[in-house]
Amino acid sequence: MPFPDINDPAMHTTFIVDPRDIFERYTDLFTPTARLREGARVGFLVPARISYLLFGPLGGFIVFRYVLAVVAIGPAYLLMRRLSGAAAGLTAALLVMTCPVIITAWGTDYPDSASVSYLIGALACLAMPSTKHQIRWAAAAVILLTLAAWAFAASVVIGGCFAAVYAALRWSRAREHLRRDVAIAVGVSVATTAVLVAASGILLGQFDFFLPTIASLIYLAHPGQTALWHSSSWAWAPYETYLLVLPVIALAWVASGAGDLKRLPTPHLMVGMGFTVALLAAAAGQFIGRTQLLEEHYFSSLSWAGAMLTLGLVLAVVGSPLLDHPGWRWSLPAMVVAVALLYEAFTRGSTLPSSYGVLGLAIAAVLVVGVAVRLRKLPTSGIQRTAVLALLTGFNAMLLLITVAPVLPHGPIPGVVTSPVPQLSSALGGSGADAVDIYQVTTELPGFVGPAAYPGQRLAMWWPADELAQVVEPIGIFHAYFDSVPGTFGTLSSDGAARIEQLRPAQLLLMSTNTQAEFPSCLAALAPYSPRLVKTGSLTSGSFTLHVWLIQLSVYSR
Repeated sequence: MPFPDINDPAMHTTFIVDPRDIFERYTDLFTPTARLREGARVGFLVPARISYLLFGPLGGFIVFRYVLAVVAIGPAYLLMRRLSGAAAGLTAALLVMTCPVIITAWGTDYPDSASVSYLIGALACLAMPSTKHQIRWAAAAVILLTLAAWAFAASVVIGGCFAAVYAALRWSRAREHLRRDVAIAVGVSVATTAVLVAASGILLGQFDFFLPTIASLIYLAHPGQTALWHSSSWAWAPYETYLLVLPVIALAWVASGAGDLKRLPTPHLMVGMGFTVALLAAAAGQFIGRTQLLEEHYFSSLSWAGAMLTLGLVLAVVGSPLLDHPGWRWSLPAMVVAVALLYEAFTRGSTLPSSYGVLGLAIAAVLVVGVAVRLRKLPTSGIQRTAVLALLTGFNAMLLLITVAPVLPHGPIPGVVTSPVPQLSSALGGSGADAVDIYQVTTELPGFVGPAAYPGQRLAMWWPADELAQVVEPIGIFHAYFDSVPGTFGTLSSDGAARIEQLRPAQLLLMSTNTQAEFPSCLAALAPYSPRLVKTGSLTSGSFTLHVWLIQLSVYSR
């Protein structure tokens, strides 16, 4: 679990822990600006809520991640096993399980954690070679694509490209089944959505997630919102070096096809073309359109769904001399594990490559695959297999180094929106204990505050500005900055008073990770609103403690 860098994941956690309370408190206030859009991401929230109800906050989080891992690696393993054997299947599963981007996505309650798994599973199901059970695999893919779409709207771009490539391949290679597949897709998608409607109403308290989703897309498409979240300049791109992995894998797939894509089996084309077309669509949306599909790591993580399957396919194709020999085939999955473990053991705390070094690695990685493709045409021998394994090891290691290379710091750049830096370098090592402690305390806040006594009983928060890094996740549970009182903690400024008068909160939650010494000053500063101290406490998990006071503002409460 990575250390929280923004409050958006916790704004989804609140709908997992106590969704009805958020709707009770804020529906009237947030609806005009689509600020309850997180509650409409039911493809993620419904299964997460079920896991929470069964296993509790932290247990539910962990169990759901195991489910998401199985959703991703199960179809990936089966696909590659059918194409190139069990060792290739295990290789594909291990690539997913050791990918720093996917591990980081799984580590938060942002919906990309679910969507990236759904998309991996869907692409593998669409590419699954089967004649007897083809309808079942197509139906499974549609279920996963529907879940991905209702988990995170950005998934529609990636999933839509997968579906389009599948339809194009059906049209060119098995046209007689296309109408049947379209009928299955429509029927299964409608049925899956219907189940989500019922589950959302029962588990979350909101049956209609269609209108909130549409309203949020319209609201976020407004030029003012686009200017806040989408960079108008490309100047950020040289600093996000981990994105180089995506085009490198696409080029490697083209190289492994030896330039004759028409002769490739349909599953190979489905995976490689699905990923490549989705990557081009993401780039077009980022650099031509007005979406954040690449510059924001919570969005760009979706592109790694096709990338890891394609990488598994490249390793299987180029490594065929290894997979064809019973004594060598298991060297391929062993190599994937070894590269990850060696990185964890020897590079922790050391200086990773600069942007220019990483660019050189990317170029070298493409050359490595090209050489490996040429080696496949030589007579099979022990020397050749050793050379192929060495080259694939170097290729995989280079991709890992590109992924975990730190995003270089830079000052403000005109036209570039500040985005959180992904913590990819620590995904394969270190400890998540501190982040786990913060998450545990965050999930306890709704229980401390208690349910709303009546609809519209709004809650606001007041916390020290210098503790933002510590409280960035806890404040997300009650919608973060929009519900926070600005200004100096303990002294009510004119801006703070204006925010209180705008929000008209019936309750105010004070929080601090340092001390409660300034809490009485806050209570005194609220005198114009007839404050009454309702509850005090300290929420603790491991090394993290959050001191909290709950105050009722009688002027706005009933």
